[in-house]
Amino acid sequence: MPLRKGPFLELAAYLESKRGLVTRRWLRAVRSDPAMEQAGRLSTSQLVDHLPSIFEQICAVVRAAPEQTNPLHLRDDARKHGRDRWMHGYQLDELYRELDQLQRCVQQVTREFFAGDSASRSTQIAAHRLLEDLFSATVHTAIKQLIEHQDERVAATSGERDRALSAQKKSEERLRIAASAAGLGIFEWHGPTRTGVWENSLMYEITGQPESLGPLSCRAFVRELVHPDDAQTLITHYMEAMEHGGDFHETFRIQRIDDHVTRVVKMYGRFQAAPDGSISAFVGSLEDITRRTAAEESLREADRRKDAFLATLAHELRNPLAPIRNAAEILGQLHADMPPEVEWVRATIARQCSHLARLIDDLMDVSRISTGKIQLQRKVFDIREAIRDAVEINLPMAEEHRDRIHVGVPDMPVLVDGDRTRLTQVFSNLLDNAIKYSDDGASIAVDATAYDDSIEIVVSDNGIGIPPSQLGELFSPYVQLAAPDGRWRSGLGVGLSVVRTVVQMHGGQAAAASDGAGEGARFTVTLPTMPAAAARMPDDASRPGHPARRLRVLVVDDNRDAAESLAIILGDHDVRCAFDGEAALAMAKEFHADAVILDIALPGIDGLEVARRLRALPQMDNAILVALSGFGAPEDRARSREAGCQQHFVKPVNPEALIDLLNSYAPGRAGDGECP
Repeated sequence: MPLRKGPFLELAAYLESKRGLVTRRWLRAVRSDPAMEQAGRLSTSQLVDHLPSIFEQICAVVRAAPEQTNPLHLRDDARKHGRDRWMHGYQLDELYRELDQLQRCVQQVTREFFAGDSASRSTQIAAHRLLEDLFSATVHTAIKQLIEHQDERVAATSGERDRALSAQKKSEERLRIAASAAGLGIFEWHGPTRTGVWENSLMYEITGQPESLGPLSCRAFVRELVHPDDAQTLITHYMEAMEHGGDFHETFRIQRIDDHVTRVVKMYGRFQAAPDGSISAFVGSLEDITRRTAAEESLREADRRKDAFLATLAHELRNPLAPIRNAAEILGQLHADMPPEVEWVRATIARQCSHLARLIDDLMDVSRISTGKIQLQRKVFDIREAIRDAVEINLPMAEEHRDRIHVGVPDMPVLVDGDRTRLTQVFSNLLDNAIKYSDDGASIAVDATAYDDSIEIVVSDNGIGIPPSQLGELFSPYVQLAAPDGRWRSGLGVGLSVVRTVVQMHGGQAAAASDGAGEGARFTVTLPTMPAAAARMPDDASRPGHPARRLRVLVVDDNRDAAESLAIILGDHDVRCAFDGEAALAMAKEFHADAVILDIALPGIDGLEVARRLRALPQMDNAILVALSGFGAPEDRARSREAGCQQHFVKPVNPEALIDLLNSYAPGRAGDGECP
């Protein structure tokens, strides 16, 4: 149905009568905009210099509608305006904001005109779209003129040309996005009635609303478009934002009106207030982020699969390591006067087994760190113990390479509130690096200096050094220093990443320094300390030595080599083995075990279910359940604890730790859920 000319003539006359009102509103908006610095330096007469002619042309275009619409009528006036603003120092963004404010004022007066008029909705939409197209052409013409003047100035300043062109392109791109709202649906709802005032064409594309039906009202938007499961949350947040003012933003799902396809959208908007303080309008934008959301979910799923793969890989690698390490331990227990060749074999197996176990731990740690899953088991302890433990761990490798480790620590205890195991890992990784990146026969030093409220530990070597260009990225995951002589250095490139993260989690700092290639390296760890009175240090003499009595121990593992080798190691006790869950449950009823060492990944009935069933047996009331698994993540430990296990060891377990646990066990204590 063709549009009538009458309403447009009446609108043009109304706009002419409201010229003064539009000018006052526009001046107030421009003056109050903090982003328009140049406008604040102009007088009122300078600001409105071109306004009469521009306004006259606006009215002329409206009068000519709908038979003849040419939004380029303002070309000459727009060029003059752009040239004038350039002479006053305007930037592109400022020119756009000034003309955009003028458009808003004209559109507001237009809405006020139609509020008391009986014109059809299609006429109202056509009028608003006409003004939108007119101002779009005006903005681009004025900007083009300003850019031409900027180009002339850039061409005249050859020394600044590249920088100015780059800045101009960035500004022009920002303006293009703002002016055309590329990718965004724009809409406006009338405040008091919440009816739809207008929408741009992209809004119709996103929502699937036929353009012939006009813009959606606020109520129709929620009832007909928003996914039912998201509607109440959207309404709640919308009402809260309206009550408190400010910006509104929300991500939710919609079901397109034309094809009912579900999409994910993001809405940004702002409530506009009338002079009396009431809400006059809500102007917002809608962005379809379905593809982005799907891509992000795909990345999260890939990350979950990666974590699952790493956990399974670690489990599969740790399982065969357990009997290998046990076998090395058994060899060490057989004869003190074994041939040197046999002792060399035993020591090599034990050393390489520990090295592989540490590589697996580092790989799992960097994965857990990247997802924020690592947790500290804090207690107050003497940091010198962690340093001594780290030296002890790395001493076999140092002796193999004929390296000398010099340790200098304070004479008195230095207390820190931290995770002893994790801090031992920090110093062990640094010593491992020093050995790895030094030639045989190197000199390595660990020096600790205590201050009032901190301690500084420096691990230094005289090895291959670090080029200055690589110092900045040395602590990043999977970064490995290349040897200048081309020799390959073993490792995964994750040890230093673990060092930095663990130290930062303790409130400390880790730093690397070197004088360059061939000049060695220094790694400094700084940690906060505790006052000496903060805790009573444990008495080493109280640690258990030999077993208080011979215990009945049930070892459950489907890996026969692992179970039988562990039984040999625990030979001071009465040990029996079961190789699946059913056999373990049957044996437990007759054996009356004091302790059960239980593999979690059993075939058939898994270890967690076995633990739950064992806990239900009256014969096991006072028994201690110890989980032994290739899975060692915090969630794995939590699951074993929930199933009734008081301890959780990760394969390959240090036999001494398991022996100490059994030796310190007193029958009758396990039932209360506490474990030594």
